[in-house]
Amino acid sequence: MAQLGKAQMAQLKALGAEFKRLQKRLQTVHKKTGYEDLAHGVLALEIAEHTVGGRNPRTYRAWGRDSHKPNPKAHRLAKQWYRIVKGLRVQGGKFLKTHPSEDLETALKALEIVEGSLEEVAEHYE
Repeated sequence: MAQLGKAQMAQLKALGAEFKRLQKRLQTVHKKTGYEDLAHGVLALEIAEHTVGGRNPRTYRAWGRDSHKPNPKAHRLAKQWYRIVKGLRVQGGKFLKTHPSEDLETALKALEIVEGSLEEVAEHYE
């Protein structure tokens, strides 16, 4: 993995702060309106902020990735969860073709994130 320069690290830090600021503003609007879709936006911004935070500043690798320790039981469990989520996402995609729904589209996007994260967890314990 390529190391990031100071300029890129500064950009990522600024993006993280911006995501956090937007998250707080959106949370305020959500509390005032009770509009549930805004809660999804707050969560999306939390995920976005997480993607640029909590990283090793030298290599930009996620904390703990360097301490890779094989764990067959954890690997099997993460792979099992990955297959379940992938199956749900595929089935949901098929259902969406015949039953259009913005809420289902949002759920499928969330499942895509979960699927990718579980794949990384499984690889970590491989």
